[in-house]
Amino acid sequence: MEFQVGETHAGYEFLGVLKRSKNGVEFRVKNTLVGRVEALRAIPEGLQNDPALSERFLREMRVHAGLVHPNIVTLFSAVELENQLVITTELVEGPTVADRLVQGPLPWSEAVAISRQILAALAYAHRHGTVHRNISPENIIIGTDGVMKLANFALAKSAGSPKLSQVGVPLGNLKYISPEQIKGMGNVDGRSDLYSLAMVLYEMLCGHPAFVIQSEFELMAAQVGTPPVSPSEVNPKVPRELGAVILKALAKNPAERYQTAAEFDEALVNVKVGEMLKTVPAGPKAVAATAVDEPQAVPAAAGSAPRTQRPPGRPGIPMGGPGAVLQTATEAPVPAFLAARGAPFLSRQQMIIAGTAGAFTGVLLAALWFFVK
Repeated sequence: MEFQVGETHAGYEFLGVLKRSKNGVEFRVKNTLVGRVEALRAIPEGLQNDPALSERFLREMRVHAGLVHPNIVTLFSAVELENQLVITTELVEGPTVADRLVQGPLPWSEAVAISRQILAALAYAHRHGTVHRNISPENIIIGTDGVMKLANFALAKSAGSPKLSQVGVPLGNLKYISPEQIKGMGNVDGRSDLYSLAMVLYEMLCGHPAFVIQSEFELMAAQVGTPPVSPSEVNPKVPRELGAVILKALAKNPAERYQTAAEFDEALVNVKVGEMLKTVPAGPKAVAATAVDEPQAVPAAAGSAPRTQRPPGRPGIPMGGPGAVLQTATEAPVPAFLAARGAPFLSRQQMIIAGTAGAFTGVLLAALWFFVK
């Protein structure tokens, strides 16, 4: 049987259908025991007796249950409901990257910010021995709070997971999967996810995938053997350095890509900082200049929880680091060595007090010197 909207089963009130796919039906439900709205996914009615699909569903439960990270959709429970296997997860309100791409390419800084959050999720998953294997715009949710969530672990595989796919049968969306997935290689690792995320980043920048091919055979052949055109050549607004980073992540040979999510993330940060430094005006009035990040939740580095940049209220004098703004001679001067160290924000009043205290200390020392002499 298939669950119907309006029914309540074992404490779950079915409020509506979120989406349907060949691998399951996802409902919006209310967990009446805790008063929380969740997402519930079940195997489609016609496939409930398919042993392979049931085994894959069970594997997804086990793999996903071991992953708890701010940029990964949280799994709440995996139970039998009316003799059916179901998974309940947090319900993330917001569009997917695929929905956002309907409007066209994203600004490169926004695309990089999204990618960095997903790299944080991948760094965490890879450290725990899990490869997602299905990174695509449809599986990245843009939360209303600015936090990105990686979803859909149906094809994810951990180190101890049994092999369920057939050799030579590629899994995932052909627009984004890696050459080694196309070849059906059994030793696919985290570098495959990095390739797929680079493909998603490419599409965010250009408004279309790296390979726009209708034939599945030709698309697979392109993924295996055709180097993509740099996104900076497709979209002139994309910095050339960013295009080079993406092409490295899209190397056909995994050994030539970034080897970890942290390396990929670091390369994106370097592009961001380099591009912002290009906009710093020269001259004596420029006291401190650093990269300016958007006021949205982005991770400090791959594997860390996201943070919101630019503290609220009137900013003080930034001492370097992400979120800093250019200060001029009209503000209290900031020593260069302090700006380079990335110290916390100081207000103008704090700077005046500090300067006054320093002057007073100098007078005392001078008096002491004359007295000793």
